[in-house]
Amino acid sequence: MENRRAKIDKLAKDYFEFMAAAYPVMCLSDEFYYLPRAEGAIRYLNHLDSLSPDKIKQDIRYAKRLRQNLEKLSPAGNKIPNGKNAEDMTLDDEIDRELLIASINGFIEKFDKLEVWRTDPSLYLKIVIFGIEQIINKLWDIRATAPEALILRIKQIPRILKEAETNLKAPISGSQQVAAQMCAALINYLAKGLSLSLMKKGIKLKGLNSLNRKATQSLENFQKFLKKQPACEIFSTEYTKEQGSNDSPLRRSMEEIFAIASDELNKTKRCLKQAARQLNPCLCWQEILGNYKIKAANKKELLSLYFGIIASLKEFLVKGGVLSFPRLQDIKVAQTPAYLEPIRASASYSCPITNSIKENAFFYVSIAKIPENIHQEHLYVSAHEAYPGHHLLDSIRKRIKNPIRRQIELPLFYEGWASYAETLVDEFAASCDPRQKLIGLRRQAWRAIRAKLDAGIRINKMNPQDAEKELLGLGYSVSRVKLMLKNYLLTPGYQLCYTIGKFEIEKLKKRFVVKMGLKNFHDSLLSGGQLPFDLVEKKMDAICAKNF
Repeated sequence: MENRRAKIDKLAKDYFEFMAAAYPVMCLSDEFYYLPRAEGAIRYLNHLDSLSPDKIKQDIRYAKRLRQNLEKLSPAGNKIPNGKNAEDMTLDDEIDRELLIASINGFIEKFDKLEVWRTDPSLYLKIVIFGIEQIINKLWDIRATAPEALILRIKQIPRILKEAETNLKAPISGSQQVAAQMCAALINYLAKGLSLSLMKKGIKLKGLNSLNRKATQSLENFQKFLKKQPACEIFSTEYTKEQGSNDSPLRRSMEEIFAIASDELNKTKRCLKQAARQLNPCLCWQEILGNYKIKAANKKELLSLYFGIIASLKEFLVKGGVLSFPRLQDIKVAQTPAYLEPIRASASYSCPITNSIKENAFFYVSIAKIPENIHQEHLYVSAHEAYPGHHLLDSIRKRIKNPIRRQIELPLFYEGWASYAETLVDEFAASCDPRQKLIGLRRQAWRAIRAKLDAGIRINKMNPQDAEKELLGLGYSVSRVKLMLKNYLLTPGYQLCYTIGKFEIEKLKKRFVVKMGLKNFHDSLLSGGQLPFDLVEKKMDAICAKNF
């Protein structure tokens, strides 16, 4: 009789292979957190994802059947008379089963419950943009079939935009605005940027210009379509309140999350006042940071600033013995491409697709945003996105031998670790400028406000106007705060992951570092995959029982 472990492995293989074929662009991109990072998607570089209604319905039915089969494998079921399980299930088996269910739930929530393919026009443009970027920026130098794949993906742009026009019903207004900006940026890229990129590589593709014109025409038609669509204001619906907090691994109520975020905000505000008094008793922290200017007057200087910070953080981690540091792919610091500007912040990370040492990770910096001086957060942003944040975490995940944990990310863990990574900068004195501590604390307060809004809006304890006042109190400009809120409200359930994930890691740290030591704690946390935190706790209990 096939045992549970074999059944879990078979269901996992079926799941990853199915998703890779169904959504190749989304599964190869770290943008779509509700899908697995299915490695088999690289076999489908000739395709852009299809979002036709009939296909999506079939995909949802498949995912639900798969989830049902995994739920049947619960260790609570199938008992024999003496009370023992008919088939043994180890802790690792149960972790993998729950991780698969959490991943499947993420897909079902977005595609079945919330129907993002009906409400979010930016989804289709993201598939187009990342579908092209994967070929041009990531795989061109390591895949001989890249030119053919690029041609075929561009050829499919009219098809996916037609699907968008068929599917979209009263799109959410914020997403509609973002989509309009993305459309304009993508039209410009296909008209000029793409050819220029290929020219720099010494490449001229036959038929590309003709395909670009057809794709551009379909984008212009989509622009006209968007303008005619009646937008749905996000708070005139139950959209936000229906969000399920991203995944069952959350394990906390919205009331608990709101309370945790409120405590974090109040504590951080007190720390900000205390740190400011130590720097200058005559000025509040907002005034101190208002006078703080980074030394980067142009594009070259700003990119050099980030490159230097990333290099110093890497050196600090290697020498400090904070955690094990595997061989990593290089990070290329570059200006945020124009086609990504509408959906990228001051700086962002883009994970490599493969483990090839020839493929770079990308750390994008938005040059156009220098005047507002938001790059004064460069140290903590670099820690969050690169070392020891996303780049390190992704690199470790992609090298895990267990294929289930290698191909699944959970937002709570992913963003929680990156937010926790910022605290290591202060803990180990990686900054020599005392004003940077104020910036780190302000970022913690900023994320706590986002978590309060994310949870509070669902339990009627906070609204966007409340959040706007709180964010303005952190010294951000009115224009920046309004842009922040617009973006946050498009991803309810995700914004709380930063503060709550960090909270869960710090809670585990207090319990286990005494037994394991800091380095072993970090290594155990990261090497086990991005798990629900209650399962991380069980795993660490088992490690301590065996080794400490």
